[in-house]
Amino acid sequence: MSGPVDAAEQAAESVRAVNHLTLRAPSPGTPGWEDVGDLYRVLGELRVLAERLPQACSQLARHLERPATGRAYEVDAMADQPAEVVVASAVLALDDVERCASRTGEHLNEALSAVAHLHP
Repeated sequence: MSGPVDAAEQAAESVRAVNHLTLRAPSPGTPGWEDVGDLYRVLGELRVLAERLPQACSQLARHLERPATGRAYEVDAMADQPAEVVVASAVLALDDVERCASRTGEHLNEALSAVAHLHP
């Protein structure tokens, strides 16, 4: 992994793989996807993913607000708003993502707690 773009790409591909691998219900003889215990472990990892996402979004928002170069951003010819408005819009959206991801983590934790009481 050479940087944040590669890491984000890998995370996206991993979620795609989880989507594919969970199309079918857990079944005996399917390594890593045999029963509700495996479902519980997948939920746990997805909860961790959701709990880590708010920090990344917060950091990205702060980087937009304070570019490392010290120079303000400019917009291309397709933008219909000045750069300051575009940046503010992106920061607000990332703040919303941060709140939603936090809530997603909480919901996944609730599901995880419920599934903890199940057994094959």
